[in-house]
Amino acid sequence: MSATLEQPALALPPIEQGTVAGGRDVHLRGVTISYKRGSQTVTPVEGFDLYASSNRVTALIGRSGSGKTSLLSCIAGMLRPATGAIWLGGIEVSSLHGAALDDYRRNHVGVIHQGYNLIASLSAVENVMVPLRLTGTPRRASTERAEALLSELGLGQHLNHRPGELSGGQQQRVAVARALATNPSLVVADEPTAHLDGGSVDEVSLLLRSIAASGRTVIMATHDDRLLPAADQVIHL
Repeated sequence: MSATLEQPALALPPIEQGTVAGGRDVHLRGVTISYKRGSQTVTPVEGFDLYASSNRVTALIGRSGSGKTSLLSCIAGMLRPATGAIWLGGIEVSSLHGAALDDYRRNHVGVIHQGYNLIASLSAVENVMVPLRLTGTPRRASTERAEALLSELGLGQHLNHRPGELSGGQQQRVAVARALATNPSLVVADEPTAHLDGGSVDEVSLLLRSIAASGRTVIMATHDDRLLPAADQVIHL
């Protein structure tokens, strides 16, 4: 599916070449996800294959319980599939453990959570600084990076506002800036329009297109048909 949206909402600098050995494409082979629900074993995803390339937006769509969020969590290294392999470029994500897994989460993938997941007590700029500080980036450099991203996203006048002082669309832009803070190769977005009105949905669509256009791989899970024009590839679960 080709996007018909107009010019991207922001011009992110191209991602540095060679950020991930072997490229920035995502490849899933034979992925099965199982978990316990009471005494029963639930398997929402079984033997799933996916190829998602950089510079493109891939959308996973399906009903609630179809495994969209679980798949994103596995790709982001937050869950481990029961079987199968997940690759980002030359990194076999599904085999990582310990410090290597921490490094992957911190440096190679940015997550846009459903419901924003911002820290209420921190300002917009402080929220964006969190992943940078976790990677050991000095405070001054973290502040400069966070301020630059927020300004690029049209929030230059709201740097010191806390989430409760921002609209839903503005909070989502803070969440996008936080996901991009460490310059990841991959961005995953879980129901990024779940709490937004029509105008904000269009804005998110343009943001996702812009992120992909900067050289990143973008994978989103959604049940919102209004987002599908932003996708180059739509996978039904």
